[in-house]
Amino acid sequence: MNRFFLLLTAGLAACGLSSCIDVVPLDVPKAGPLLSVDGQLTDQGKPATVTLALTQPYFNDTPPPPVTGATLFLEDDLGRRDTLREQTPGFYRGQGTVLGRIGGRYTLTIVTAGQTYRAETEIRRTPEVDSISLEFRNDPPSYDEGYYATYNGPELPGVGDYYRFKVYKNGVLFNKPEELIVSSDELVDGKYIGGLIVNEDPLVSGDKIKVEMLSVPRDYYFFLNELNRQINNVGLFATSPANVRTNVRSTQGGATQTAVGYFAGYTVRADSVVVP
Repeated sequence: MNRFFLLLTAGLAACGLSSCIDVVPLDVPKAGPLLSVDGQLTDQGKPATVTLALTQPYFNDTPPPPVTGATLFLEDDLGRRDTLREQTPGFYRGQGTVLGRIGGRYTLTIVTAGQTYRAETEIRRTPEVDSISLEFRNDPPSYDEGYYATYNGPELPGVGDYYRFKVYKNGVLFNKPEELIVSSDELVDGKYIGGLIVNEDPLVSGDKIKVEMLSVPRDYYFFLNELNRQINNVGLFATSPANVRTNVRSTQGGATQTAVGYFAGYTVRADSVVVP
């Protein structure tokens, strides 16, 4: 038994014997709901999509209420403009007048509840995925016996590229908090990335692994990093929660008009492999 655990156990026992645990009521102020934005525009020839909802108190486990009846439009740096129409409560889709392209810059405007919000994003350059291949491993405890999928592809020369990797197994996204994968090119600038294993558990015959590589803007990379730290901020040594950045800002300003979430532009490059 290690020294830390002995000290912790002794401390807890001492508190129990001396009745040193007091219940302290906390008067936590209730904050009003904020606009929550989850939006994206890619270079895949599809219109922008945006989901709008309202935030809820921390201990409320019901689904966030959708924001309906909002007015949304998207503009690009070529002067084009697209209106996003509500498809289902809180879910808005563009008409295709503005599509994503590498090098493009975009401004989303949201008008709801008498307030106007704007978000700016861009779509950056992207490398290509050469292949997703299979590798047989049998070296416990690192890898149990079986097949593992590996990512192979180049990284473009020039520091300042940022990526998110999404891995799907049989059509299902690896979407646990610890499976949010983001990376910068700071340590791999211009190098070839080969044999990077993307699944933890061995695959079986018939399994299909698909990997999407998203080339994302710098600020969105930091948003995902901050989000990752907050959703994994648990346990004995968890730090105080902190606000995650957003690119959605009120044009009127003022604390009561803040928003959360992000509208992001990015490229998508993908490949897949099936275990024989």
